[in-house]
Amino acid sequence: MTKSIDALINQALAIENEQAQEVGALGFMARAMVQATLPHRKVEGTFFERKNGNFTLSMQAHPSIGLPYGSVPRLLLSWATTEAVRTKSRELELGASMSAFMAELGMSRQGHNITSLKNQTRRLFNATVRASYTDGQGFADIGYLLADKTVLWWHPKDTEQAGSWKSTIKLSETFFNEVIDRPVPIDMRAIKTLKQSPMALDIYTWLTFRVRNCMPES
Repeated sequence: MTKSIDALINQALAIENEQAQEVGALGFMARAMVQATLPHRKVEGTFFERKNGNFTLSMQAHPSIGLPYGSVPRLLLSWATTEAVRTKSRELELGASMSAFMAELGMSRQGHNITSLKNQTRRLFNATVRASYTDGQGFADIGYLLADKTVLWWHPKDTEQAGSWKSTIKLSETFFNEVIDRPVPIDMRAIKTLKQSPMALDIYTWLTFRVRNCMPES
C-alpha cells in the first residue's frame, strides 16, 4: 500500500469515529463487489475476472460498450445499493438533473467528470456478472445482469437542466435481491473522501466488511 493510499484509509477510518447512522451518512455496498472488486484501470476486451480465495467475480461487457473501471462505478454501486436498501425498490431515480446526481456522488461538475459519469454508468449497468463460490468439494454459481433498464435524459451541456423524463435505473431482480440480502454497511463520508482512488475505495470497503464479519453477534 502506498503512503498516499495509507493516509487516505486512515482518514476514512477516523471519520467512522462518529457513527454514520447518527449523522445520516450510513450507506451500503453490494457484498459481491466487496469480496472481489471491479477493474481499477481500463481493460481491453470484454471479459474481466478477479479471485479472492474461494470466491471469483467475473464480468462480461457488451463489445460496443466495454467494461466499467475506476472510481466512478464504485461510487455508482454504493449509491445504487444504498438506494435499493432504503427504498426497497428495483427502480431508482438518479435525481432531477445531472448536477444534482453528481453532487450526491460527491463529484465536481467538470467536463471530464461529466463524460466519465455518463460513460461509466452505461458500462456498469450493461455488464453481466457471475459470482462463483467453491471449496474444492462443491460449488455455487450465480449470474445476472446488473440492470434490466437504464434511462438517462441528462443534457450534456446543461447539467442543471431537469429532463422532460426522469433518469432511472431498474436493477435486475437477481442483483436487487443480492443487494438487499446482506449488504455491507459503509460510511458515505468515507466513500466521498476516498473517491479519487479506486484501490483506496476497495481497501476501505474490504476492511469494513472484514471488521463487521469478525464482530460477535449481540
